[in-house]
Amino acid sequence: MWSKLDYIHLNPVRARIVEKVSRYIYSSATNYVNDEGLILIEKATNPVVDVLDPNAFTKYNQQH
Repeated sequence: MWSKLDYIHLNPVRARIVEKVSRYIYSSATNYVNDEGLILIEKATNPVVDVLDPNAFTKYNQQH
């Protein structure tokens, strides 16, 4: 499932719309990185990735 989420979140970067996924306002990745977005999403803990830990999503805040 995480690979699908990564694929969706990284599409704007691959399309060269933005340099960082966290800068694409229509992506839920902004909720994970900045804890803000256009809509409120409910984040739940996960045994693989702690979605409540902002450091767990540093890959979305890095340039690709």
